Amino acid sequence: MSFIFMVFHYPTPEHRDELARQMDEMGAFLSATPGCMEVGPPYLTEDGCLIGISTWGSKDAFLSAGLTLGGSDEIVEGETRPRERFFLHEAKRSPVARVSAPAD
Repeated sequence: MSFIFMVFHYPTPEHRDELARQMDEMGAFLSATPGCMEVGPPYLTEDGCLIGISTWGSKDAFLSAGLTLGGSDEIVEGETRPRERFFLHEAKRSPVARVSAPAD
């Protein structure tokens, strides 16, 4: 089962391009880290939020990368509010029962 780390950044407009560049650099570093399966490019929402997404073989692999995450209320210089971080695991699914369509 894979694990996804997703982070939402809220940069000021004048800091957005620099933050996107820093995210690209972080992505290149993480891509070479054992257990990292993929790092996507920064995604930009219509309201200016930059989103980073990385996929890992497991949460343990992500934690072994040694990243230091700031506090949940920390506002990084050049950003307007705290970053939001999401730790996503694949949902375990139970088998889906097939229902036969009634005969005409």
